[in-house]
Amino acid sequence: MWWWNKNDTYTVIAPNGMEVKFDKESNLIVSDKINKKGRKKFSKAVLDAREILDGSPYKDYKPSFYDPNPNAYGQTEYMQFKKWLDITYSAPPKGGISSWSKKEKAYYESLKDKRDRYIYLVKRSNLKSTMIDIPEDAMVRADKKGRLTKPEYAHIYDKVSANVNTFKSRLFAGEWKISAGILGNRGAFANASSAGFKAREIQALFLSAQLGNLRAIDTMCDFYIYGSYFLGLNENLQRSMEFKQLFSHIPSVLTLAKDSVFRDDLTKKEKELIYASPPFDEYGMIPYLDEVVGVDWVMDFNQGGLVMNPSGSLHRYLYSLIRKGKILDPRDPKATEETREEFMALVKKEILEYAEMFHLGGFPEEFTEKDMSLYVDSTLLEAKIMSLTPPEGYPNAPYYYTPEELKRLYESGKLDKKLNPTIPAMYKENFPKDLKEKIEEYALKHNITD
Repeated sequence: MWWWNKNDTYTVIAPNGMEVKFDKESNLIVSDKINKKGRKKFSKAVLDAREILDGSPYKDYKPSFYDPNPNAYGQTEYMQFKKWLDITYSAPPKGGISSWSKKEKAYYESLKDKRDRYIYLVKRSNLKSTMIDIPEDAMVRADKKGRLTKPEYAHIYDKVSANVNTFKSRLFAGEWKISAGILGNRGAFANASSAGFKAREIQALFLSAQLGNLRAIDTMCDFYIYGSYFLGLNENLQRSMEFKQLFSHIPSVLTLAKDSVFRDDLTKKEKELIYASPPFDEYGMIPYLDEVVGVDWVMDFNQGGLVMNPSGSLHRYLYSLIRKGKILDPRDPKATEETREEFMALVKKEILEYAEMFHLGGFPEEFTEKDMSLYVDSTLLEAKIMSLTPPEGYPNAPYYYTPEELKRLYESGKLDKKLNPTIPAMYKENFPKDLKEKIEEYALKHNITD
């Protein structure tokens, strides 16, 4: 048994919220169940991860809680809360989540350059690069032949290009692809696997489709039918069909392929036919895809500044139980209060089993130097992802709460009204400030009101 005087230690909050004791003199984790292997490297990883999280641009975020108690006039905020509560019983209504306001649409449509619209949609998504700093001026600077229009950013493009196909891990590869997407490769967003960060992955895929990537639309069709739970989604045949029907009004294109219009060998003429038809805009994008098809609730256990299951292992476990009929997805139309409560009770129990044991202060004996290095690098990357994730998540990948969870939070005065997914995108707490200023300025100039 190892003992330390509490006056000789200090506490650090690990990425998953666990309190970890550190020795003041050595800056090493202390515990009565210490893993000695790589103790120094492991301890430093926890400290570095904490530093990254503390440096989040959202670190000063302050929630605003619904007050369930009547005010001096006997009124409560229940009706505001109820709008959020009611839509959790089924799939969200089209255009009902992080919607486009009249002001925002007007400003977006005033942008008459493809690059400007691309940058707007990327910034609106709130996806940021975790791998390399990308100034806005560096975005979408490659012409049709791959030549940079601003050579001073060659080092950024070269670094992303050199790493985008890394075999280091799925998470690293996914994050490099998000960086590539931000630089202008819309197809890279569609392949940006984010392991347990499900909302991030769905937002990247949805953004790829908004930017006009046909392959992303095809992928969404499949994900709603096959293995969708690995992405934190519920199986939804209707949603899959809605994606397929995006092109049902173009018979001449549909005859080109029996099952899909998403072949890689589409000719230039065939693509022009597709892009010349709604819902595509004149630049081949579908900015209002959420109004055409809609979005769905995403089950993501990494939120609120906590990295609870970065690998997605808990999703895989739950998915296996759903497939065996042992539990029912709470978003399933057949779900009841009883089945939802059963599901969430299981999640709360199992998430502790899948959590990282930071208090052990070291690595298992079987870990090699390579294993330890990957663990450290992954821990820091996970912290970086969480530090750059807005508290309300992403506009087209809303976090899922069961109705019962929301009720409990509301009744206890712990439900943050800023996280209400029905708030129009431009009025959310962390909508890009520069975009909002431009939207408001344009709306004022053209007398546009919401």
